[in-house]
Amino acid sequence: MRRLAGYYFLMYLAISVYTPYTSLFFSDKGFSNTVVGLILSLWAFVSVVSQPVMGILNDRMSNPRLILLVSAVAAPVAGIGFYFFDGLPAIIMLSLFFAWFQSSMAPLSDSFAVEIGKREGFSFGSIRLWGALSYAIGAFASGFLYEKYGYDSIFFYYLAINLCLTLVILLLPSTKPAFRKTTVLEQVSEVIRNRPFLIFVGISMMTFMSVAINFSFLPIYFKELGFDKSLLGSAFAIAAIIEVPMFLISAKLSRKIGRYRVLSAAAAIYALKYVLLFVFADVYLTLGLQLLDGIAFAFVAGTAVEVVESYSSDRTKATMQTLFAAVTWGLGGIVGNAFGGVIVDHLGPQLLYLILGIFCATASTLYMITSRRSASIAISG
Repeated sequence: MRRLAGYYFLMYLAISVYTPYTSLFFSDKGFSNTVVGLILSLWAFVSVVSQPVMGILNDRMSNPRLILLVSAVAAPVAGIGFYFFDGLPAIIMLSLFFAWFQSSMAPLSDSFAVEIGKREGFSFGSIRLWGALSYAIGAFASGFLYEKYGYDSIFFYYLAINLCLTLVILLLPSTKPAFRKTTVLEQVSEVIRNRPFLIFVGISMMTFMSVAINFSFLPIYFKELGFDKSLLGSAFAIAAIIEVPMFLISAKLSRKIGRYRVLSAAAAIYALKYVLLFVFADVYLTLGLQLLDGIAFAFVAGTAVEVVESYSSDRTKATMQTLFAAVTWGLGGIVGNAFGGVIVDHLGPQLLYLILGIFCATASTLYMITSRRSASIAISG
């Protein structure tokens, strides 16, 4: 458990030094908000393809450490290229390689962690909270660092942390296949026949798309409204630090009131935050609302992984986790980041958050309806 906790700590520390700042990184290169949104949409588009492919490959090879190791090396090497090239064609080519390997790491890691946790008797939340802690530390420190020295070196920090991460990957426990070898067609067929899983993915896309857009455009929100950008790291750190206890609380709530009700509550909290960002334009209120963001994210991220796990079989664990990530974060990010940039350029950042609030309110309602229908089926059965 300690090695897995260390792995999550380093993985999310690496993510924290670039994810909150990629929009500002490309904005400082001279790209418009619309082009920045399209670049980030390309990252999401690549993940839609790469995550299921890497998940199927993982389930067939039953060697997640090897795939994680390759990804941990390849992603930062591609990321360094963003520093040396300014032209859009080069940025697009580098994005293809960077997004392919980087986007697969989290869902593959989650599948791996859930499997090890079931075998060794600990919850996924007890591991995932270490990622939340490191993200808080990294986002807080890097916010002040980048505001003083600029955003052009973010991928060098990402490379340095990933070098440490590769060493930890070599120390992770191994897993053994618990199922017969199957064809790719059998794996895919099993997934697409799982109607409850597909319904869950569809509902979750609205929530996760909103979260992805917020990650990408909160820095632009700060910039467009004239907020002090040195506080941006603090904003992400506030959200991340509250996630640490909330990952444990979400696991307890799931057992007490049910997973879908936890997800419904999380989406409602997101909706409240986004509507308040639409109504008010105050930097300190925005920082305070990041507490709601952290609570909601811990509820969503921790619970969704467990829901996906409950729908999967031994031979589709990584496939379903990566497919879920591809549709919710990936496809949702494609649509959201592309239209998000256009909305900000033409209508302003506050209207974008009103739209996100509507999405999350709708998702909250659908989660609750699904929860009631599941309870009705269980009683009648």
